Amino acid sequence: MIKERQLELLGLSDKEARLYVAALELETFSVFEIAAKCGIKRPTCYLILDELTKRGLFSMVVNKKHKLYKIESPTAFIRQAKNNLHYAEQIVPSLLAKVSEDKEKPKMKYYFGEKGIQNVYDDLLTVRSKMMYYVGSNESRINNVGEDFLKEWVKRRVAKGIKIQTIRMREEQPKDFLLSATKELNREVRYAPKGIFVPDTICIIGNKVAVIFTTKANIAFTIDSPEFSRSILALFKALWGISTETY
Repeated sequence: MIKERQLELLGLSDKEARLYVAALELETFSVFEIAAKCGIKRPTCYLILDELTKRGLFSMVVNKKHKLYKIESPTAFIRQAKNNLHYAEQIVPSLLAKVSEDKEKPKMKYYFGEKGIQNVYDDLLTVRSKMMYYVGSNESRINNVGEDFLKEWVKRRVAKGIKIQTIRMREEQPKDFLLSATKELNREVRYAPKGIFVPDTICIIGNKVAVIFTTKANIAFTIDSPEFSRSILALFKALWGISTETY
């Protein structure tokens, strides 16, 4: 016995399957007859029969008095499945190319205000990488998010086992906690050469690059891109190479 659920697996809706099962017991039928047999309202039966006729599952017979329908060979299901497979084989490669293309596009997000910039720092700790690179003004960094938040953030970074290489600006006065290069803080610190001053903050971790502007702008953005991350990291390493450990 054919069950409605089996027909639903072939692509019919629940009402279409109910009507189809009822039609199997009839040779030719009117909408009135099939509605009475399957328990579906006549207006809905008209819609279902029109749709299934378009799909080749039913055909319409017109006589002088009534418009009748009859069920076609169930091989129409096989024909329909083959057609769907053929279309899928043609379309899916283009869809895969589009998905791949979208994944390769850099993803950029903007953040505003102190809370937004704090979200940037929180987001950096979600990246699955154990190495972070930072360059910029320590003073503007404190002004952007607040010293208390920054101290707590450092503790969370250390707890996650993320090591950081930091390039500080030589023109700024050092602060013990934020500039110390200790094993406890899992941080290496170097100072940029005289004449090089980066007022904003640039942070690199994994495929993500965060740029945080000075307090006056109070704006930040992140870019998630393997290519861009490699480019900025190359510039960081070049600056790291000419920076010194002594203040």
